[in-house]
Amino acid sequence: MQVFTSVIVLGLCFAAFVITHIRDYKERKVESMISLAQVIGSNSISAIRFQDNDVAKQILSDLRKVAPEVENAGILDKQRNVFAMYTKPGTDTFGFSSQILNGKKFEFSSRQLLVNNDIVDNNEIIGTVCLRVDLAELDKIKNTQYQIAVVLLIVGVGLAFLIANLVQRYISKQLLYLVNTMNEVSKTGDYKSRLNSDGKDEISILSQVFNKLMDQVMESQQKKDEFIGIASHELRTPLTSVKAYLQVLDTIENNQPNKQYLHKALDNVNKLQQLIYDLLDVSKIQSGQLHLNINEFEIDSLIDETIAAFQIVSVHHKITREGVAINQTVSADRQRIEQVLINLLSNATKYSPDAKEVIVYTEKTSSKLIIKVKDFGVGIAKEEQSKIFDRFYRTKGMSVLISGFGLGLYICKDIITRHNGEIWVASEGNGSAFYFSLPINSVKH
Repeated sequence: MQVFTSVIVLGLCFAAFVITHIRDYKERKVESMISLAQVIGSNSISAIRFQDNDVAKQILSDLRKVAPEVENAGILDKQRNVFAMYTKPGTDTFGFSSQILNGKKFEFSSRQLLVNNDIVDNNEIIGTVCLRVDLAELDKIKNTQYQIAVVLLIVGVGLAFLIANLVQRYISKQLLYLVNTMNEVSKTGDYKSRLNSDGKDEISILSQVFNKLMDQVMESQQKKDEFIGIASHELRTPLTSVKAYLQVLDTIENNQPNKQYLHKALDNVNKLQQLIYDLLDVSKIQSGQLHLNINEFEIDSLIDETIAAFQIVSVHHKITREGVAINQTVSADRQRIEQVLINLLSNATKYSPDAKEVIVYTEKTSSKLIIKVKDFGVGIAKEEQSKIFDRFYRTKGMSVLISGFGLGLYICKDIITRHNGEIWVASEGNGSAFYFSLPINSVKH
């Protein structure tokens, strides 16, 4: 757009320059030819008075040296008859008697200038001097001006393009930096990112607004995390008491349907208790207070015990283990790794309601062990797989039919990351497979 604007402005400027230059040339040429006609008229008064054609012709013949651009010249008498005429060699004769300009002193044709000037003696018009001037010089001037204008226009456009390119790079660099920062914040949720806003241009103002927005988001995020932490702590104590009373009632109540009602109440209390624990974990993660209790333990026994415990509550799915036995002692937080495995198994059963099987697959490399939980459910769309581990994110489709807040995988990712491991998902329509790896040697305390 800047180059286009420059082309228009330069084109208008050069057009005005050429038009003005041509107009000035025409004005100067008219003035000089009228002055020449006046001189010829003054010198021809005596010749007209005495009807001396030879003298008049001699005066006109001098135009060959004085004004070579004059192709034809004529002196007309009072009755507009030709008194004397001059024709430049190589030029056609011109009939001046039929070209009187009806009171006008000059007139431009396609490539010629016609000039008429009366010969006055003692306030009496005794004749007229007529000149026919070739404007070939004007064509040369036009061509020269056009060439100069085109060259300057090309140079101007080139400079405008160069400047526009440099300005665009400068602006694009700042805008792309701003966009990349926004995308990074969107992906990582790190609202501590700030932009350099020392300048006074529009992009700096936009950066200042972005920084203020990040401050507000940070403040809102902190208040929300504080509320979640406080609310979770406040809810945990009365919920523990409610669960204890329900467990006592369960031991003393044997009549139906009261027994069934107690079991449903306990199930919902357990779900609510798990949600509170998840919210507490999220609060600890956000505040940097989720610490690991690192101990050495056999990973195979943890996997087998977790599968056996989960199989008791999962009556519709068969949990099987495949792959090689790891036979490895690892240094990690046993409770947190169990929490990750339980969460993945829970998701596998919830999101494959029509399937009958969930597979836990294990393998070992020289530097890490890998655990995979495979279900045969609805799967996860490819565009959602990069977001599945974000806080509060839930997949579309069946998520509306399944309870949850989208915290489990977020917590799992943080736990595995703190163990210097990785967690990822693979899904191609025939169910989903969640993987996580743990280094064999070291974890981050």
